Amino acid sequence: MRQHLRSIAMASTALVALACILPTTAAFAQDASGPAAGEQDAGSDIVVTGSRFGSRSAAQSVVPIDTISADDLARGGRSEVQDMLKTSVPSFNTPRPSASGVGDFTTPPTLRGLSTGQLLLLVNGKRRHSTGDLSTSNGIGRGDVAYDFNAIPSMALSNVEILRDGASAQYGSDAIAGVINLTLDKSTGVKGKVSTGITEEGDGEYIDVGASVGLPVWNGGVIRATVQYQNHAATDRSEDDTRQQYFGRNAAGAPVLPSSFYGSGTGLTASAGALDAREATVDRRTSRQGNSGYEMKSIFLNAEIPMNDGGPTFYGFGGYSDLDGKTPFFFRRAGQDQTVRALHPDGYIPYGNIGLRNVSATGGLRGEDLAGFDWDVSTGYGKSLIDNATSNSNNVSYGLASPTKVYMGSTRYDQWTTNLDLTRKIDVGDEMPLNLAFGAEYREETYRLIAGEPASYASGGAVILDGPNAGKPAPVGFQPSPGINPLDEIFGKRNSKAVYAELEKELFGRLTLDAAVRHEDFSDFGGTTNYKLSSRLQVIDPVAIRGSFSTGFRAPHLAQIYFGNTVNDFINGAPVLRRNLPVNSAAAQLIGAEPLRPEKSKNISAGIVYDQGGLTITVDAYQIKLKDRIVQSSAFQGTALTNLLAANGVSGIGSASYITNAVDTTTRGIDVTLTDKFDLGSLGELSVLLAGNYNKTKFDRIAGTPDEIAALGITTALFDLTQQVRISDSQPRSKVLLNLNWTSGDFALGITNTYYGKVSAVAFTSLTPAQIAALTLGYDVTLVPVSATSANSQVIQHFKGKIITDVQVSYDFTPAIRLSAGVNNLLDIYPAQNLRSTVASVAAGTNGSDNAGTLPYNAISPFGFNGMSFFASAAFKF
Repeated sequence: MRQHLRSIAMASTALVALACILPTTAAFAQDASGPAAGEQDAGSDIVVTGSRFGSRSAAQSVVPIDTISADDLARGGRSEVQDMLKTSVPSFNTPRPSASGVGDFTTPPTLRGLSTGQLLLLVNGKRRHSTGDLSTSNGIGRGDVAYDFNAIPSMALSNVEILRDGASAQYGSDAIAGVINLTLDKSTGVKGKVSTGITEEGDGEYIDVGASVGLPVWNGGVIRATVQYQNHAATDRSEDDTRQQYFGRNAAGAPVLPSSFYGSGTGLTASAGALDAREATVDRRTSRQGNSGYEMKSIFLNAEIPMNDGGPTFYGFGGYSDLDGKTPFFFRRAGQDQTVRALHPDGYIPYGNIGLRNVSATGGLRGEDLAGFDWDVSTGYGKSLIDNATSNSNNVSYGLASPTKVYMGSTRYDQWTTNLDLTRKIDVGDEMPLNLAFGAEYREETYRLIAGEPASYASGGAVILDGPNAGKPAPVGFQPSPGINPLDEIFGKRNSKAVYAELEKELFGRLTLDAAVRHEDFSDFGGTTNYKLSSRLQVIDPVAIRGSFSTGFRAPHLAQIYFGNTVNDFINGAPVLRRNLPVNSAAAQLIGAEPLRPEKSKNISAGIVYDQGGLTITVDAYQIKLKDRIVQSSAFQGTALTNLLAANGVSGIGSASYITNAVDTTTRGIDVTLTDKFDLGSLGELSVLLAGNYNKTKFDRIAGTPDEIAALGITTALFDLTQQVRISDSQPRSKVLLNLNWTSGDFALGITNTYYGKVSAVAFTSLTPAQIAALTLGYDVTLVPVSATSANSQVIQHFKGKIITDVQVSYDFTPAIRLSAGVNNLLDIYPAQNLRSTVASVAAGTNGSDNAGTLPYNAISPFGFNGMSFFASAAFKF
């Protein structure tokens, strides 16, 4: 531990030394270079998101908006933008998935208790492209597509604005829960940083190095370039695998398949046959649970250049990012049929090797007085490229010829958006003009699935080579899940055309009214018209009330329409190959799938604002009604289903699911924020943020079992309890922030306290009363009967809320150099554990929900499960 801390100190000292030899006085220290390190830009409370009529303070906005400066984001030693945001905005959450492939690195964000796809991301007010990865993991964001926030270096940002209100009438599809706008820095000058850290357990080491240069150019313009490099090592909070690893031997000496129960390889519970001698010496740390390791390189440019005095201004921004990540999947034991024992005599952990790249470029011109209108024309292109490989694995059907690493396939997603915006102030005879805006947008999207190498999906013709099942058909495809088959390769595209308008008028110096409307027509499912009405009334000087009503929509993502693959699910603890069927495929329609429809929403928001003398208090209540919500269906399984799919060309599948408009929901909640600053005289200044969110989602409609599924004798609902709880209770219903930042001279101390409320997940879909009694004593659970005729129950486990405390101290070594260090999760808080496997539970016939004791924590934890960590950083700016 001391060695790691010395490394942190050495890295920080190195940057300080570098900064000290740079010219920190002379010509670089100009007013245009912006504030010194750690200072906050003046007017950082000014926002532009949510209106087409220029900037205003957040407190003056007609809808709730949070603005977080770059300096506020940098507090806490975090290197990922989403981690920065969730300690600043109470209604923003993101889990820390594990073993979810690409999802380990895009960490699906959510706002106001809704899903990832109901949040729109902008950069400099322009729509950002998403990834092309459809999440199929059993976690938050399942069946949805996320953005890659980290493709944009955090050092490239000036601030982040979060609009907490429906905005489809202004920005189009996806803006149902709200909008996040990443505003890029356009100051001149040079800044840089290096951060490093490690967990209290001695893993998760990281280094984060960045530099940014803003150069003044002609006519007062600026070009800023930012580069960033991150290298994060993995963390691991798994526990020993006590299961039987090798074949047992029966009384006749013949091999038998090993027991998969907790303790069966260590004598705690009964094994299958006599134990192999290797059980006593095998390394039982077989699994990995924690953050996945990755290396990230990114570059981003931002330019704004007036063409001439009074003429139009050119602007452009874009960049490139390249992430190489490695995520662990579930361990395959030596005695399983999924193992070629000649290649992996002691079993193996398959690793997903993820290549995640992003390319983007946006350019435009804006000017004034085009027939009396201010104007802005722009075009922007973005592309997500994801390449998947799996290493340290095998395809059993290839036998001894199986490779141990293969290319699994790729996804490509492109988005090209072109906009024309016109705004004008119209004199209507009073002191305040009528603000008018209208415009048009054209967008093209393409999506492509690319097949992997044959060994990733094909049968090599070999049988199981040895063991009790020697000679039987071998599992086909690379473990843990087959790659993309050429039959799954697809190219999908669409375009959309939109026209929109907005009016704003201030009356009597106290009342602001705003109305927006947008019509959008998609080439694949037709048109939709949405509108928004909002207002703000200054009741008395410090107090205002505000409210809005809007309709919204979300077009199905192309990945939700076209994506198909096969994954290895664990259903009631047993591995089952689940086929994700493209919703428009013949096989999906055979079992009840229907063409996707866009989601439709109705948003109501009402709030009150108090703003005086540095104290700002906002309270905003909201209701979001969602119709035809796009989700991934239940996993249907049964012999009849397997046989039906095999007869129609989809063989070897134990269960199947598809994307569907299965539910209608209503989400109600309230956001509260309080910010203030206290002048402590000679003791300095104290800034306070107290903020909270509470939300609750209920189901207005849940589709029943499709007729095609019921005809097979399967009674599973289209959207079963597991999926329902994932939507309604897997994110915190309540979250509270108390952030204190004290500054005195060159010294600063920050304390962040974040309360994450209770979350829940279905642990089991069917347990007997005896099994429940053995497993659940001392845990917080809810039992739901499997059916009216069964004594068995489904088990929902609740994980109680926790408070996470982070502390940071900073010191301005010089006016241009700042040193920081701190501790995140100061009290070393971990989430409640999964239902644990025990000798008693095994005696009752079941393991816990902890993968036979190896994975103690649930991936829905809103603050992860790494425990305490330490960080240090040094930054310079001149």
